[in-house]
Amino acid sequence: MAVPPRPSADQRFPDARAQQLAALIEPTVNAHGLYVEQVAVASSGPRTVLQVSVDFEEGTDTVDLDTVAGVSEALSVVLDQAEKNDAAAPLAALDNYDLEVTTPGATRPLTEPRHFRRNIGRLLEIDRTADERSGGDAAMTARLKEVDEEGVVVAEVIPAPKKGMKPKIGPDTHLSFGSIARARVQVEFSHKD
Repeated sequence: MAVPPRPSADQRFPDARAQQLAALIEPTVNAHGLYVEQVAVASSGPRTVLQVSVDFEEGTDTVDLDTVAGVSEALSVVLDQAEKNDAAAPLAALDNYDLEVTTPGATRPLTEPRHFRRNIGRLLEIDRTADERSGGDAAMTARLKEVDEEGVVVAEVIPAPKKGMKPKIGPDTHLSFGSIARARVQVEFSHKD
């Protein structure tokens, strides 16, 4: 899997500037029923972008574009007001910046128990740690069935030996969070249980 790791809870705001901005914007994001996944300020040449990634904290619903647009508009107002009152000190040094509000995306890496809970029922690509491979492959494709305090219960999906045949479904298996090196949702175009 060539997907970069997703920030864990303690890496959502990578520097002091992001932490200050997060404190400023979290109340507005929370008022929209969402959770701030990550805040970052990225520069590329003369362009600076304030990136805010939002998602639902629990459940399996996805954030729609209208909600993202509403959050973006509300954050623009909050940031404009904060700049006038010097509350947005981390942005004061910038001549201008672009606000980019997004969701983490369908194929984002899953790093926290709540990320897994939000994807129950979905097909995952899972890389297991070297200690947990039991002589088998490091990677597996599996349907996420349950999430508990220690890990996840999955049913491995074994590819069909011939085209047109259905894949085999393995038994339910519990994987501890510590045994999962990397996991992400595999996009499916249709799924029937």
